[in-house]
Amino acid sequence: QVRDYIAFQDSQSRDTSLFYLYVWVIEGGKSLMVVDTGPKYPAEFSRGTAAYIPGGVKQAPEERTPEALRRHGIDPDRVSHVIVTHLHPDHYDYFDAFPRARLVVNRTEYESTREQLAPDVKQVLARRPDALRLVEDEEIVPGVRTVPLGCHTSGSQGVLVQTWIGPVMLTGDVVYKYANIEGDRPINSPNPNACRDAMAKIRALVDVAVPAHDPLTMERWPGGVIGGKPGK
Repeated sequence: QVRDYIAFQDSQSRDTSLFYLYVWVIEGGKSLMVVDTGPKYPAEFSRGTAAYIPGGVKQAPEERTPEALRRHGIDPDRVSHVIVTHLHPDHYDYFDAFPRARLVVNRTEYESTREQLAPDVKQVLARRPDALRLVEDEEIVPGVRTVPLGCHTSGSQGVLVQTWIGPVMLTGDVVYKYANIEGDRPINSPNPNACRDAMAKIRALVDVAVPAHDPLTMERWPGGVIGGKPGK
């Protein structure tokens, strides 16, 4: 449960609404890819966000990222890339669960955050410096592109995926909920105009934008499958 004044720039309400934490898997190509990792230390994350996430993150043991992926037939060892939309703990600090993957981060985001990286991620990059890939607006593999957006952080990026229903963008925290992008209501940020511009950019690129934390995604896309090949 997250307070409304965080979800919407135009709200001062301390009421709350339900947020989900999503870990996305991109399948169908030669590479198996993950977008955002979920939090590795939910209790620590909850302490740091207690002012606006009263009650903290609720996560059952089987919902932790490695267990959740394996439950859906995804072996973390097979993941080639972990694309993170930005460097906040609930989006990247479980990177060490993917021993063969490259960490794909927006260049501006990394350069502005590198001194504050999660210790576990620092250790991985110290052992495997070639695992880090810094990007801007570019194709990661055929059909998967990173798109700089800013707004939530200076280097926030979306992930544009070509699917059987057309291009789909995973927006990261530039868009928390469908009400943000569909109602043109920016998230709380120091620069709401930058967020409004980012949402306009998303709309210009795709018809399907998937917010970072909206439970409605599971209603709009039953089973959490978006753009899969018909009949599969």
